[in-house]
Amino acid sequence: MNNYRELKTILLDASDHIARPGTPSEYTLDTPAINIMTDFERVQPLLMEKNVSIDDARSMMKRMHVRSILVIDKDENFRGLLTLADLESRLAMSIATSAGLKREDISIKEVMTPREKLHAVPLHEISHAKIGDLLQTLQHVGTPHILVVDTLKHEIRGVIASSDIARRLKIPVDVSKRAASFSEVVGVLFTGKDT
Repeated sequence: MNNYRELKTILLDASDHIARPGTPSEYTLDTPAINIMTDFERVQPLLMEKNVSIDDARSMMKRMHVRSILVIDKDENFRGLLTLADLESRLAMSIATSAGLKREDISIKEVMTPREKLHAVPLHEISHAKIGDLLQTLQHVGTPHILVVDTLKHEIRGVIASSDIARRLKIPVDVSKRAASFSEVVGVLFTGKDT
C-alpha cells in the first residue's frame, strides 16, 4: 500500500443534496440518432445460447425488461437476434405443431432471426443521422430492431429498437415485419397476422 496516498475528506455541507439525472431534453425526430442507440460499450447485452427453450427465454426477457436478445452458440459466436415478438408469434406454435412437439420443447433457434437475415447500420451512419432517419430505415426494412455495426472493429456495437423510439418520442410506432419467404407470406394470409 506504499504506492497509494490517502485522499482528503470533508464533512458534508448542509446544502449538499443527492444528484439526480438531468431531465433529458425532449426527443424529436431531429434528435441525434446516437441518443437512442443501446450501445454495447455502455450496456451489457443480454446473450442467450440458441438451445434455450422459448419459454425460458420469454421468462428471462420479461424478468430483465428487454425486448430483444443476442443469440449465441456454445462458443459465444453470434448466431442471431431474438425478440419478444418472435416468442409470442404464431410461428412458435406452428413449428411445435408441425414437429409434433409441445411449445416448451422448442428452442429459440427455431424462432430467432438468423444472422444471415439481419440488417445492420454502420456506426458511422448512426453518428450523422437523426431519429427520424432511423424510423424511416426501420419502416423500410420492415423490422422493429436493427443492429449497429462498427465496421472498423468488425463488432456488433449496439441495437436500435422501434419501441425505444416510441417511448422517447411518446408516439405510436408501427413497424410491420415483412415476410421474407413464401411460407411467411402464406402464414400471414391464413392467420391474418405476422408469423
